[in-house]
Amino acid sequence: MGGSGPVNWLPMEIGLAAGFISRLISLRPGQRGYPGYPSGYISELTMGIIAAMIGSAVITSLVAKEFTAATFLTLAATQFRNVREAERKTLEQEEDLILVPRGAGYIEGIARTFEARNYLAMLVGLGTSGATALFGWVGGVVAGIVLLVLGERFMSGGVVGDVIDVQPGQIRFEKESLLYVDDVMLMEVGLPHVRDRWLKDGMGVVLTPKNPRGQAVLWNLAQRQAITHEAAMAVGAMKDVGYPDFTPLTRMEMPQGTGRAALAIVPVMPDMNALLNAIRQTPILESSKWHHLMSPVLAEKAKRSPVRVRPGREPSPT
Repeated sequence: MGGSGPVNWLPMEIGLAAGFISRLISLRPGQRGYPGYPSGYISELTMGIIAAMIGSAVITSLVAKEFTAATFLTLAATQFRNVREAERKTLEQEEDLILVPRGAGYIEGIARTFEARNYLAMLVGLGTSGATALFGWVGGVVAGIVLLVLGERFMSGGVVGDVIDVQPGQIRFEKESLLYVDDVMLMEVGLPHVRDRWLKDGMGVVLTPKNPRGQAVLWNLAQRQAITHEAAMAVGAMKDVGYPDFTPLTRMEMPQGTGRAALAIVPVMPDMNALLNAIRQTPILESSKWHHLMSPVLAEKAKRSPVRVRPGREPSPT
């Protein structure tokens, strides 16, 4: 760099390492769109290195009075917006090939997470390199560890199980063709052999909100689609193209408006524990995160109860 004397590369080296580790520990392969193939890992790790390098190089550039380089690095960081666009486009193209799609809300949440994790790697690199420049390598290492823990805690958002009680339900029919899970009516099933299949192989789950936050989550259509997708990914769905009768679905209890919902599915693998855990671990989407609702039925119960129902604590952002 410039002619202002020898450059201390230690802050950049420690910051780069911390930022890269931040991106490395966030690579969770699985059903929610995180990389699961070598090409996905290579792409995400490369972006993580670039993000960590940008963050860690800012302090070194400023100390060396290379203001042009620092400005260029700041402009380069804005290109991470393309990561969200690319991930969104990829997942949207896959939607037509998935029997139980994720839904637009879930896709947007995954795309935002990919973008945010690169920014997080950049901020961890920046904070660690700054601490190293001020307090030496020991202070930099300590700051890096603290930032890694805080960053991972911040990025781990709330899940459905935090605000909703998820329990098995009984599939049954009323008036011959109305499909129920416990007291929640889901749809009308006209063909007798389809009803027999639902009764024989179907599985039901009842979703009861723990507080007004949970009710707001269930009233969100994108959130219910995400729950249905995660359920189908966990135990499979016994359906194919052109067979809509066995499409899994999640519906609210209507017309009572109690705030409860139910899910019905004909699984490939009849494992109730896997189904319940998948629903509980479904992320709370951004679109349903900041609202509180109280159904008229539960609001009336709250008035009669000596202990008022109060909103639960907000889960951390996804």
